[in-house]
Formats: sequence, C-alpha cells, structure tokens
Amino acid sequence: MADDRFAELLKQLPGVEIKDNKIYAEGQEVKRVLIDGKNLFGSKTSYALTDLEASDVRSVRVYEDFSPEAKRLGDNTAEKEKVMDVETKSKRGYILGGNLEGTLGASLERDYSGRHEIRHSEAGSFYRNTERGNWRLEASNSKDNIRQGEGVSFDSKTTPTKQTDAQADYTLRRGDSTNVSTAVRFGRSRQSSTGSSQTEYFLTEAYALRSEESRNESLSKSLSAEISNYVNIQRKKKVFGAMTTFSIDDGSTLGHSRTQQRIDDEKTRTNLNSNSDRRNIRLNVSIFFHSKISERSTLSFNVSGKYAPGDRDGWRVDTTASTPGLQVKLRNDGDSRNYSFGANLGYRYKLGKKGSVNASYNFSRDYTRSKQLAVDFLSDPQGVVDTVNSYHYTTDTYTHSLQTSLQYRSGDVWIMAGLGGVLYDIARSERFPKEERFPRLFFQLNPTVYLSVGKSRKRFSFNLASFPQMIPLDALRSTLNATNPLSLQAGNPGLKLQNDLSGSAGFQFTDVKKALSFSVRLNGSYTFNYIAQRRTLFLEDTYLPQYDYTARKGAQLTTQANVGGNYNLGGRVSYSQQINPLRSTLNVSVNYGFSQTPYFTGEDLFHSVRHSLGFGFDSGFSSKVKLNIRSNTSMSSYTTQKETAQELREQLTARVDLRFGKYFGSVGTLYEFYCNSRSHALTRHNVILNASAGRKFGKENRLGLSAGVIDILNRPDYATTSFDTDYIVTSSTSYLGRYGYLRVAYTF
Repeated sequence: MADDRFAELLKQLPGVEIKDNKIYAEGQEVKRVLIDGKNLFGSKTSYALTDLEASDVRSVRVYEDFSPEAKRLGDNTAEKEKVMDVETKSKRGYILGGNLEGTLGASLERDYSGRHEIRHSEAGSFYRNTERGNWRLEASNSKDNIRQGEGVSFDSKTTPTKQTDAQADYTLRRGDSTNVSTAVRFGRSRQSSTGSSQTEYFLTEAYALRSEESRNESLSKSLSAEISNYVNIQRKKKVFGAMTTFSIDDGSTLGHSRTQQRIDDEKTRTNLNSNSDRRNIRLNVSIFFHSKISERSTLSFNVSGKYAPGDRDGWRVDTTASTPGLQVKLRNDGDSRNYSFGANLGYRYKLGKKGSVNASYNFSRDYTRSKQLAVDFLSDPQGVVDTVNSYHYTTDTYTHSLQTSLQYRSGDVWIMAGLGGVLYDIARSERFPKEERFPRLFFQLNPTVYLSVGKSRKRFSFNLASFPQMIPLDALRSTLNATNPLSLQAGNPGLKLQNDLSGSAGFQFTDVKKALSFSVRLNGSYTFNYIAQRRTLFLEDTYLPQYDYTARKGAQLTTQANVGGNYNLGGRVSYSQQINPLRSTLNVSVNYGFSQTPYFTGEDLFHSVRHSLGFGFDSGFSSKVKLNIRSNTSMSSYTTQKETAQELREQLTARVDLRFGKYFGSVGTLYEFYCNSRSHALTRHNVILNASAGRKFGKENRLGLSAGVIDILNRPDYATTSFDTDYIVTSSTSYLGRYGYLRVAYTF
C-alpha cells in the first residue's frame, strides 16, 4: 500500500521471516540483499527493511552463494550463504530518504505527579545508500513517551523519563575488496522510579512467620558517547581487517529504600539513603588476517585487546534502623581496572574438492581488579574503616582452547563435525581484610556436529553442540558480601564448571509456485553440574565461623552449589500459505516447551517443572483495502513441591488500511491480557486504539497524521512471580492509566 516498506512485503513471502531486525529465508539468515544486482547495503541488511518502498519492488529472488571471502580464498567446501536479489521498477542507482516525526500526548487521568502530565517525542533520520557506501543520521528526544506499534507490549510507564540519542554511521565500499565503516553515538538520559514489593513465603517450618515489605525510589542520570571503526581489505588471496571501539559512560544515582521484615512478633526496619557517581571507559581493539598459503591450505590469525578502567564513589546512610547493628553511615571510594587480550591461530587444509580439515588454537587472558574502601562515620566522627563493606581483590584468568573439525560438501549436502577442548586457569586474590589466593583449574571437552541436506524446496538440518558456561567470578569468592546485612551473599570456591549440551533438528518444505511453506523444528538441552542457589534463614543471631561474622536475626544467607543437571525440551510447527485471488497470507504456528529445574528449599533439593504451549496466527489481505489480524496466545504451567500455578498471555492486533488514490488511512487496535492463577493482582489488560491518515506526494514522499489512546485496565498492580524457589515475590508499581497522543510524521 501507499506507506508500506519492504518489510511488509517480506512478511507475505513463503519461507521468509523477520526476527530481531534480520531477514531469514528457509531458516537461514540472509547475509546480503542486492538491489537489481547491486550491493547498496553491504552487510547492513536491516537497512533494506525500512529504506526500500514495497511499491517499487517487481520481484524477489533468494538463492545460495559462497561469501566473497570464501570466493577470494578459493574455499569451495565452506557453507554457502543466503543471498536476496530484489528487482525494482525504478532501477535507481541509489536509495535516498528519511523521516521527521513528532508526538505530543497527555495523561487523561492523574499521573505519577498527581497532574495530567504532558508527554512528547521528536525524531528524525536521513539515509543514502549507494554501491560506494552508506550514510545514516538519526536523532531523537523524548519525555515520558511510549512508542506505539504492532506487536509491542504496553507495560505501565510509571515514572518520569527523559532520553536524548543521536548517531551517525558512514560506510565506504569498493566492491568486495574494501570496506570501511565508522559510527558515532551519543546518549543522555534521566530516569526516576518508584516501586514496592511484598514477599510471601511458602508455608515451611522456618519461613511460616516471616514476611517482608519494601519501598524504594531512585533517580539516575547518564551521559554516554561511543565511536567505532571497522576496516576490511581483501587483496588477491589475502584478507585483512581491524576494528576499534572507544566508549565512555558517566552517570550518577540517588536512592532511598525502606524495608520492614517480620519474624514472629519482632520487626526489623531500615531506612537507607544512598548516592553514587560512576565513570566507565572502554577501549577495544581487534585485528585479523587471512591468507591462502598454497592451493590447498589457508592460514588465519587474529589478535584482540580490551582496557576498561572505572570508578564509583558515594554514600550510604541509615541512622534510623530499628536494629542498632544495621545502622550505617558509610562513605565509599571504589575503583576498578580490567584488561584482556587474546590471540587465535587457525589452519585449514583442503581434502580434494569436497572436504577440508580445520584446526585452531586460541589463547586469552582476562585480568580484573575491584577495590572499595568503606569508612564508617557513625561510630566515630573521625571515620573508621569498615571491614565488612571494604574489599580489594583481583581475578586473573587464562584460557586455552583447541578446536578441530572436518567439513564435507557435495552438491546440496554439507556436513561439519568437530571436537574441541577448553582449559580455564583462574586465580582469585583477596587482599582485604587479609591476603589470600584461590587458584582453580577447569577443563572441558566440547563435541560439535552440524548437518545440512537438501535443496531450496526441501531442506533437513541437524546440529549438536557442547559448550561450557563460565562461573561468575563472585560465585567463587571465599569472603562474605555483607553490604546488605539482611541479605548476605557468599561464594563457593569448590564449584564445578557448568557444561551445556544442546541439539536441534529441523525440516522445511517450500513451494514457491503455490506460495506455501511448512517447517518442523525440535530442540533440547541438558546442563551438567547445574548451579542452584541455597538460602538459609537465621531465626536468631548466629555466628558464622568460616566468615568470622555474626548474622543478625532475620538475615538470609545465599550460597551456590552444584546439583546435577537440568534439561529443556521444545518444538515448533509453522505453516504459511498465500491464498489467491485475495492475495492474503495466512501464517499459523504452534510452540511447545518443557523444562525441569533443580532448586533448594532450605537444605532439601526439589525440581520445578514448567510446561508452555503457544499458538500464533497472522493473516492479511492486500489490495485497496488491507486487513491484518495477528493473534499470539501462550499458556504456561509451573509445578513445585508446594503448589502449581498457571499463566495465560494473549495479544491480539487488528488493523484495516485503506487507499484512495494518493490518500491513505488506517484504523488499528491492540489488546493484551495477562493472568496468573495464584494471585488476582497479577491480572492485567492493556488496550491501544490508533487511527491515522495521510497523503502521498510524488512516488516517495508522504505526510501522515495519527491519533490514539492507550488504556491500561485493572491498574492497581503489575507483578512478576518466581516459582523455582521457596518463595513468591510480587512487585507492584504505580500505573499509567489512560494516555492520549497525536503524532505527525513526514517521510521523504
């Protein structure tokens, strides 16, 4: 229709999907989008979704081809890429355009400030795409604005937010031999938030008489900037590349929290004020080189490095706590340093015309230092070092990995099998309050198998992979984190490394002449040495000799432990059909998921079970009148040893588009429903109504005006629930209510 972009057209093509702003054809990502055989977007395939008008497209062809790098190195055993070639009516040598947009709205009910708050946003963009390169400029500014669009979840906008962003991207290309890309980004934000939470514990013996309530407010400011540059040069049988990124983030946070815990008839109260300033700087550099050293062999090498200093200073004050031991008046002075570097050496040898063997070695080192000095002014006006909240530690990690693989390609069959090993050597040093060193050594074997068989009409794929999950370094520390005396955190130096084994199998059938697509995909994973959290509640003051610390009554200690494994299973069936002569597209999908997760209640180990079932429906009619209906329904069931709960989510969108010559208009609605069986407060209804109209000028320019109302029903609460632990947390916030807006957009 008049205002449709290329993305709207792709949604009607069988076997084509758009996910995370990327294009997928027959389940594989499209790496290049050509316009009349010309590469106007380079590797930025997402530009095609918004910069190209659907009305200018004559035909779309999808095929497989080797990447430019594989062609230059003569690697005919590499897996082919998906390429999309779009034939247009205008046969332009470049694509030029942009848009200007402004939104003004107001709360139709009293908002967070007790008034009818004004909300607004301004945005603009400009782009130019040619074979020689791309220009892209974008800027936006907003206050308490909620963006509207299909498929968007409209949660409550609870508190004031201001956001300003600007970015510029430039890419210079010379065929496939030279690519230089530079990007500059700037951002500024100011956000405040308010919230409350109530913890309701399952009826266990230890937790039967415990409850917790908290309220908090915060104000955060942030100013950030980033510049990045990427260079890729290909000459004869050699490929050289370099990437550099520099960023700085400067911000501050003010916070106020009030907490009340009850055990039996005793209550513990805290009223904490805190503020902090932070500054983080990051520099990343990476260089790679590929070269064909003979007719059969290729050598690759890359090296990378990162340096990131940071500092964080501030205050924490609570002089009104009901328990004297919880009162604090601390000044914090903290800083951190992180640097890492790595190198990779790869070798590839061709076995005839159909196979190749690959071997690579990777080495990296990651060094992190974190330091904080906390001074207590409550007990001594001159200040005394607080040994609980002060720390100084370093983490030094060496990683060695060796990967070998065998690849085979014959016609439409591509097979890859590999075996890799990873060695982690970690040393953590505690320097405060006493100096200790805790070295750890981990080793993992990781098999990998990938199989792809079939032509564009029918394709079968299978893959199996194993990879380790690095343990968070704080989970390995031996000292106690008592920053919050009621919520103690401790590491476990004896943890084993988690390892994930995952696999999937899929089949896809596409009939282009009948505009039909059908696919089935099954997936599953199993985690060895799964790490679960164990929580211990102290009903009286308890001395912990391993930490030389006395836990207050009502405090809870959280630690980690390996508990065997957990597994997940799932599947998806989807069907897409274009129905003639209405030129409508029908998309139907069914998803199922199952997971079993270990968790602790006290010292006892249990397993929570979750089943989820989802249905998706999408249909549209394209002519002078376009009707688009989308529905997405999902149902979940959680089961623990204590109880079972169900969740239901539904999102329905309907939109009617009209066109009368150069004039166009649309009317749309979005309805969202969420319900949890355990608590009525978890129910939520969101509704949005939108109407727009506009006029085209020439072939590309158009001016549109839209107005709408967002209504969030059953407003008292928005909540989240956790069922894989021994308690439920319900988080409530203030609400948005009814919000009306008017938007003007000009596209050229």
